[in-house]
This record gives sequence, structure tokens and C-alpha cells, in this order.
Amino acid sequence: NGAGKSTLFKAVVGLVPLQSGEIRVFGQLHDDVRLVSYVPQRNEVDWDFPVTVRDVVMMGRFGELGWFRWPGRRDREIVERCLEDVGMTDFADRQIGELSGGQQQRVFIARALAQEARLILMDEPFAGVDMNTERAIFATLDALQERGITVLLSTHNLNMAAAHFSRMALLNRRLIAFGRPSEVLKPAILPEAYGDQIATWRTTEEG
Repeated sequence: NGAGKSTLFKAVVGLVPLQSGEIRVFGQLHDDVRLVSYVPQRNEVDWDFPVTVRDVVMMGRFGELGWFRWPGRRDREIVERCLEDVGMTDFADRQIGELSGGQQQRVFIARALAQEARLILMDEPFAGVDMNTERAIFATLDALQERGITVLLSTHNLNMAAAHFSRMALLNRRLIAFGRPSEVLKPAILPEAYGDQIATWRTTEEG
């Protein structure tokens, strides 16, 4: 906690100002809100706000619609497809506060999909979800990868990250390491991020 994961994501999508430097997405400075989609932590959302699941997902189309256009047939078709992709079609008319934590997480993933962004940032998407929802989220991530969409995901679970992702970035107010899990999760590197809060064991295999 406090390492800067959420701040980094918010800086990428323009929710917090930069003190210095610049952020490039796919090698270029970006000012297109449709390029990057952000799935916030659940505790940053007002779940009592009077909107339905379908309304939330339609918010992902805002960058395409702007202020003065009503959703058209294509927008509605995209929203319905995204709801189906995350298994939330049957809940489309529910108020978002009526859903479980895992269902709420799926709704915001559907909103990100509806935006048709090339980069999706997901801040602690597995926090407070059950195993079935976790599997559903991973299935969605696999589908995104097949479609050529890049996903950056923050998590405290090193074992899960190592098992499911091809690249890892280890942060503690600065970038400590970046690379394949085998290159990042090393006894010489981990204490730089966790100090004396982490213990490592070296194992050997015989044969």
C-alpha cells in the first residue's frame, strides 16, 4: 500500500496532474480519451448512484458520443455484447448497488470493453471477489489478449501475477524492476520493494 500503483494509473488516464515528465502510450503522447480505459478500485465508486448496469456500461461509449449525441443502434449493440462477454446480461436492468462485489467488478470491465480502448488499466480487480468471479475475469483477460488489447493490472498477489502475466513491474514509489516474472521475483530484488516485510526461501530440485 502507498507504493504508487493507483497514482500511476490515474496519471496515465489524466485524473491527476504530472509534477514532471510526460506519459506516452504505445510510444506516443495521447490526448484521446478513447485510447485508455480505467477500471478503478471498488471503494472509489459510489454504488448508491441511481444508475443501472446497462447505464454504467453505456458510459464507456461517452468518448465516442460526446455531449450532444444520443446512443445509436451500434452503441446499444456494443453495450449488449460487452454485457454478454462478462456474463452480466441478466443483470442489465439492476441498480449497480444491488450487485455483489464480483458482479460490480464485471460491470466495470464491461464498461472498459464498451469504450473499445487499446489499453485497459485495472486497479486491484481481484480484491474482494470469489473464485468464480476471478476465473471469469481471467477468461476475459485471455479474450482481450487474443484481440490485441493491452492490459495493465495492479495487484498485491505476487504468486498470481507470476502465474498469469508475461511481464511484471515492481513498484515502491519508483520503478524497482520490470521484466518477466523470473527476472523480477528474485531474492536480491524483492527486499527493495518490501524491506523486512517479506521473507524469501531458495529451493533446489534434484534429478
